[in-house]
Amino acid sequence: MRRIACGLIVMVLVTLGGCAMGQSGRDVRAGAWAANYTEDYIYDYWIQTTSGKNSGVGGSHVSEFSRGGTSGRRCCARMPGVGQTIRVVWEVGGRQDDRSKWKTFTRDVVVKGVMPKRDYKLPSYLIVRFFPGHEIETELLAGDGDFGPENPRIDRLFFGRPPVMRGLGE
Repeated sequence: MRRIACGLIVMVLVTLGGCAMGQSGRDVRAGAWAANYTEDYIYDYWIQTTSGKNSGVGGSHVSEFSRGGTSGRRCCARMPGVGQTIRVVWEVGGRQDDRSKWKTFTRDVVVKGVMPKRDYKLPSYLIVRFFPGHEIETELLAGDGDFGPENPRIDRLFFGRPPVMRGLGE
């Protein structure tokens, strides 16, 4: 009986240790890229944990779809990775509006995409896609992946190609 109890304790400890190691490996070093499929001018956006802690990942001055629909890349900080829920907060207003007229939106979303290999040193990028109706999605592009125009997961907007309207979940 004692052997069975000791065996169970060892199995529980090994399982808990594995879970703890898995949790720390679920964060990723990433920058942000935004694709805007709306006619809203997005002054700023930032990524938080669901508890409201800022991750340091975000961006600003995201053009309307008719004006290119993108922001520049901003690098890098640690943030929750694929399969985890993050909070995206963004501010919208007219280009000439006073800040008092801006509106702030918040959505919790699950990060989609692929995590980089554990030992890879280049940063990954989180694409934040803004859609009509203040809907969003996020997708992580692993730092060990293809960031070129042939990658179907990267929005055509980023390469100056003719804009193609993308839908939520595509």
